[in-house]
Amino acid sequence: MLIRCSPFVDTLNPDIKQAIATWMTYVQSSPDSLQEHALWPEKDRNERFSFDPARAWVFQSKEFMKMYPGLIISADEIEQGTILIKTLFQGMDSSGLSIPIGLYKVKAKYSGKKWILEHVLESMTSDWTKRTIGGITFVMSPKHRYSSGTARKAVRFCDSLTALFDLHDIEDARYYVASSKEEMASILGFDFFVSIPQGLTYPEKDMVFTAMDTEFHSHELSHLIFGSFSKTHTFIVEGLSTWLGGSLGQSFETLSKLLAKEYIGRGQSLSFDDVLKAGQRESLAYYTFGAIVCKQVFHLSGGTGLKLFLDEARIESRDLKSVIAKHLAIQEHEIDAFIKTSLLDSHMYNSD
Repeated sequence: MLIRCSPFVDTLNPDIKQAIATWMTYVQSSPDSLQEHALWPEKDRNERFSFDPARAWVFQSKEFMKMYPGLIISADEIEQGTILIKTLFQGMDSSGLSIPIGLYKVKAKYSGKKWILEHVLESMTSDWTKRTIGGITFVMSPKHRYSSGTARKAVRFCDSLTALFDLHDIEDARYYVASSKEEMASILGFDFFVSIPQGLTYPEKDMVFTAMDTEFHSHELSHLIFGSFSKTHTFIVEGLSTWLGGSLGQSFETLSKLLAKEYIGRGQSLSFDDVLKAGQRESLAYYTFGAIVCKQVFHLSGGTGLKLFLDEARIESRDLKSVIAKHLAIQEHEIDAFIKTSLLDSHMYNSD
């Protein structure tokens, strides 16, 4: 069971009962997959996807959802035909103690024919300041001080990437500027989340969110520009955005230097296999290793070759290592040596 309802919720109320049933039906389906769901309104759907802010948070995968199932703790009618549902997602540790990871709120609305789901983003940001430059509309927290120069820098950055890699220009993107991680989480529906990211991009809806209080979050903008490569492995996607846009305000070059210094201090480096297995638990290595690979593929094959690489390095690929070796023009067993050499060269260069 991926979700259940607390016995303290008033399910005797027929509207609340129907609203909860709609939300539970959705959670029990496949919210972890990029597909269109009829339980969301037309405005949140396109040919392939439905926009659900929780997808990148608690609906990451079926395995994650099984580890942290949902418990509906409240469902209240906030206006006629609209129910606000709050769901606590939590798991258990080895001793049986509860581990809450997030408290998410979503609306269920009666459309006149059926109940549908609605995220809180639009209502939460209805009074935020909006400025449009080029193909990007910046939607900014009341706490943020707008910088037109920084916004133009973001647009120029996007234009430079679309030109360099021959990709479609951004025509109607929304870039949400939050003043903190907590504020960003809140507008996406989370009253609480255990590990809030600094930024998040939903490329299928041309939406970027940053908690860094700036119009120029280059890492997330890189995700936006390469959003059509939705099936590319996360290791490569994050590496690409780190190479092009850095991470957490630091450039790829700085991150390479930091990682090289850390490895020299450790006395031994992590292998490619170790980093891929550890994933985000070794985030500096995960992002930087991927960036090193993407940079070299571009160096060898240009933009066309890089896009071919992104197409072949798929999420479901069980042979990612061989795909990487192929596009680096080396053998699989040489990948570790290649990455180590790249890091040490970066460290020596930055130390001069």
